[in-house]
Amino acid sequence: MAIVTLANYDWFKQWENERCTKRGADYEGVKNTIGDKLVAQATRLFPQIRDHIDYVSFGSPVTNNFYLGAPRGEMYGMDHNQERFSGESQTLLRPATDVPGLYLTGQDILSCGFSGGLTAACWPASVVLGRNCFSGPTVLKMKVRVGV
Repeated sequence: MAIVTLANYDWFKQWENERCTKRGADYEGVKNTIGDKLVAQATRLFPQIRDHIDYVSFGSPVTNNFYLGAPRGEMYGMDHNQERFSGESQTLLRPATDVPGLYLTGQDILSCGFSGGLTAACWPASVVLGRNCFSGPTVLKMKVRVGV
């Protein structure tokens, strides 16, 4: 299970120039306090997981900065604000570009996270292949079922 939530970068800013895993007890305290509350909430919502937790590791925006090169710990690409979902942005964030043979994919052309990235992979594939890749697996399943 992965628990992902938002955290204010300023809560961790004082440790941004410290080495990863060497940020000290105060940093670990802040990070673990937040992380422990997230795990507690998850086990309240899903009590059946309580006895199956073998390993817990917490990260922070400065962790994301270190591992992902995300300047303020952003892990979901572009900012998800009102402007990002405006009509103008949507015309720019599409698989086809004005550069012949260059296509965009990934969460930033659709929506954040794993699901956005996965769905965003089908969209440019549909453009490149000139067919609907979203319905392709369903059509194939139906053909197999009826023996076509």
